[in-house]
Amino acid sequence: MLLVRDLIFLSAFAVSALISMPLSAAVLSKEQISQQIIGKTLAGKRMGMTVRIIYLLDGTVQIKAPFMTGSGTWHFSEPGICMIIKSGPRPGKNCIAFEHLGGNQYRNSEGMTLDIEN
Repeated sequence: MLLVRDLIFLSAFAVSALISMPLSAAVLSKEQISQQIIGKTLAGKRMGMTVRIIYLLDGTVQIKAPFMTGSGTWHFSEPGICMIIKSGPRPGKNCIAFEHLGGNQYRNSEGMTLDIEN
C-alpha cells in the first residue's frame, strides 16, 4: 500500500519529468522542408503586420507585408535554410530552422509562428 509520502514523491517525480521534457517539436530535416515548406506561402505576424514568405523551387524567396516587399535567394543549410535578402528592410544573410507545430503551423528559429496558406 502506498503511503502519502510515496504519493508525494511520485507526483514530484512525474512533474519534474514533464518539466524536463522539451516543449518544442523536432527541427525539420532538408527532406521535410522540401515537402512541407518549399513552394508554399507561409504567413505570420511581425510587429503587428502579416508577413508572407514563399521559398520558390527555383531558389528565390519573396517576402510581402503591407508596407514592404523583399526578395532574394535561399539554399539549404544546417539545420534549415539560409536566405540572402537583396531587397527589403532586412538585407543580408539570415539562416533559420523550422519546427512543425501540428496541422499547418510551423515556428522558425527566430520564434515566428507561420501558417501555410495554400
